[in-house]
Amino acid sequence: FFPVGKPAAKTAKPPRRQPPVTVVYEDENFAVLYKPAHLLCHSDRTGDANLVDAFAAYLETKGEYDPHAEKRFAPALCNRLDRGTEGLVLAAKSYAALRDLNAIIRDDMMKKEYLTITEGYKQIITEVTVIRQAGPFALCRIGLITGRTHQIRAHLAYLGHPVLGDIKYGNHKMNERTGLKTQALCAQRLTFGRIPEENTLQYLSGRVIKLNDPEIVKTFERLTAEK
Repeated sequence: FFPVGKPAAKTAKPPRRQPPVTVVYEDENFAVLYKPAHLLCHSDRTGDANLVDAFAAYLETKGEYDPHAEKRFAPALCNRLDRGTEGLVLAAKSYAALRDLNAIIRDDMMKKEYLTITEGYKQIITEVTVIRQAGPFALCRIGLITGRTHQIRAHLAYLGHPVLGDIKYGNHKMNERTGLKTQALCAQRLTFGRIPEENTLQYLSGRVIKLNDPEIVKTFERLTAEK
């Protein structure tokens, strides 16, 4: 018999370094995070960095979360954005916060508003306010109460005014001309409505949380300055 060598020990992959977290609002129950374009909300098969793991790492450094403790709640996101969309994401620190934030979203007690750059505009588009217009581009605010997959992008494309940079629904020639490789779309403002007293987050009633200097505005200024 020939001696059989021991199988080589598998080298464990080092944990992926998560990006720093930009916190727009935070209290003892939850946080509102800024997600830049191209960052995933949750992990996927690519293994790329993602926002929920970055948030967990952030809470761990603050001593608010121990990933090694058994039967502990893991920090969770309450809404998601497409990888190419920047903007605000709600992140719960506890099960009670997750439950009650989900109730707020489910029962339409929070309004989400987006900024987008479109090719032109129509005044008749529901809940669209044109903030600025220059040449073929318009910077618009879009009110969204209930969100479905790609709702804004698909709707604007159907109306003939696609989101600039959108590779799925957009104008490919205009995308090439401007050099944008992802959709110009930003979840910029969250407005909480009247929240019932039995909800632990009732103190958010009437609160507005927003991004003051989103990248999409800088993109619009760059595009219009080039004209």
